[in-house]
Amino acid sequence: GVRARIRRDRDDELPAGANPEAKDGEWEWGAKDPAPQSGKLAHFFQKKDGGSSEHWFTGATEKLSVLSGDTLFAWVYLDPKNPPKQIMLMWHSGGWEHRAYWGANVITYGENGSPGRIRLGDLPPAGKWVKLTVPASAVALEKLEADGMGFAHVDGRAAWDAAGRTAAKK
Repeated sequence: GVRARIRRDRDDELPAGANPEAKDGEWEWGAKDPAPQSGKLAHFFQKKDGGSSEHWFTGATEKLSVLSGDTLFAWVYLDPKNPPKQIMLMWHSGGWEHRAYWGANVITYGENGSPGRIRLGDLPPAGKWVKLTVPASAVALEKLEADGMGFAHVDGRAAWDAAGRTAAKK
């Protein structure tokens, strides 16, 4: 299928018009620790005192158009020396009620078991880049446009890279 990344032409930038934000801090982009999965940079946000670390963007004028049968994805790297308890991906389309998580159920946004907070399994293996995949239907994003995306983890350290959608096979 066709892959769209955080930004289609350059995966090291946010989509046009996006406003990056972070809970109690700022986005960080880096080329080391770990080296990016693709492109020249990966992004992360790490609170110094642990707990929930979140960074996100909204307001993108270059929206992610999601079609029926599409799969959403994001690459994640969990620190093998300090893995998180939980990781979560969030999409903004008229609100944030489109979330998927792996690992413990610590971040309590939305109703667990609903498209607002659906568990898709255990944490992926630490120490290597892993492609997380989310059926758009599982987070109620089919036939919608997302103008924002969020990345969260609880405790530990995680890095994120290319994200977007894979079109359904015709």
